[in-house]
Amino acid sequence: MKIFAATHNAHKIEEISRILPEFEIVADDPGDVDENAPDFAGNALIKVRAIAARHPGEWCMADDSGLEVRALGGAPGTRSARYAGEPCDTAANNALLMKNMEGVADRRANFTCAIAVSGPDGREWTVEGKSYGRIAEAPSGKGGFGYDPYFIPDGMDVSFADLPPDEKNAISHRGRALEKARNIFEGGCGGRFDAVMKLVRIVNLPTVPGDILAGCAAALAAGADLGFRRVSAAVASSCFMYMFGMADNDIAGAGTDSPRRPIPAGLISLAGARVVAAALFLFAAAAGFAGSLPWTWWLAQSLLLASIVSYNRFKLAPLMGLCRCLNVIGGALAVLPASAAALRGALPYVVPLAAVSLGYVSFVTAYAADEDGDAAKRSFAGALIAAIVYLQLSALIAFALLFPAGRRMDILLVCGAAALVALRLFRRMFRGVDAS
Repeated sequence: MKIFAATHNAHKIEEISRILPEFEIVADDPGDVDENAPDFAGNALIKVRAIAARHPGEWCMADDSGLEVRALGGAPGTRSARYAGEPCDTAANNALLMKNMEGVADRRANFTCAIAVSGPDGREWTVEGKSYGRIAEAPSGKGGFGYDPYFIPDGMDVSFADLPPDEKNAISHRGRALEKARNIFEGGCGGRFDAVMKLVRIVNLPTVPGDILAGCAAALAAGADLGFRRVSAAVASSCFMYMFGMADNDIAGAGTDSPRRPIPAGLISLAGARVVAAALFLFAAAAGFAGSLPWTWWLAQSLLLASIVSYNRFKLAPLMGLCRCLNVIGGALAVLPASAAALRGALPYVVPLAAVSLGYVSFVTAYAADEDGDAAKRSFAGALIAAIVYLQLSALIAFALLFPAGRRMDILLVCGAAALVALRLFRRMFRGVDAS
């Protein structure tokens, strides 16, 4: 998709293109417009309207950004590009900044970027990103542009100009604002439904039923009877619990998550996300009651709930692995009689399966821990998540071959294959939803 960007700055176009590589960014100088708004968002709107008039029916964007230094009362602010006067002179701007900061102890500052978007139908949006840090005593680094050599982001001891482009873009004001703009371009502001689908990571939902099916297959191998009502209830409850877990994950990380997530991106409010999470949890419990599932399954669900909530707060990879492990165990317990003898008999079949799930998902979670600043890593992590369906299907095929249980095992295998088809369909239908 082509997006016209209101700028003549080649550095800015390069940076935008690196952050939004899936779009064709075309520079269009807004000309000699009067950027007289009192804030960044207002100036961005002035510029985007100037170019949108030339490109009816097209996506257009403009940004206005600047440095705000606390000790200078927010200056340079909206005058950042012309801090030292006309014409724009980066060296003069930096020299004036250093002069004004001489002897100043409070060096706290932030970069702010406001992006205005004009859609093909004329609708307008504004989003904002900030990066907090401090002003250095002396410049460092050869990358970036503008005030980058003088700005040290919080948590680091090097300037923006010292950072590789991808690392800078992951934490920069413009990177954060563009991630929010991406949601607009991908249709993220199209409605509440899209926001909820992003919140619950709907593209990964087809990876969930296979856990239950594999657990049921292990129970069948141990001689259990397959009750389709209970299996259906366990699958439904597991799907609702997964979506609850994803929503709770974003709620727990609302203040620190990547701006790609729907709450920081402003697609759904924190209160709205809590309502969604509560509803999903109630649906999960209702499915369990509807299926008259045994007390052993409820015990596994209680442990699953504790693991979900704990992972979302502490981000320990083994806890995510434990969630998937308990999902497999829950599938087995849904159809196993709640007796000590039945449970002991199923252990040799269920435990290895649950252990593989624990190990694989723990590995994937640990690998994806720092994916936000690395698009390639984020994509590969999504592929590893999708591979869960193939592992589940392989387990079902193995049980069908080694422990044929007639038509019942065949049905589980068909359902596992259907989950794979559903995964492919979901990833086509919800292209704008992150898989990790």
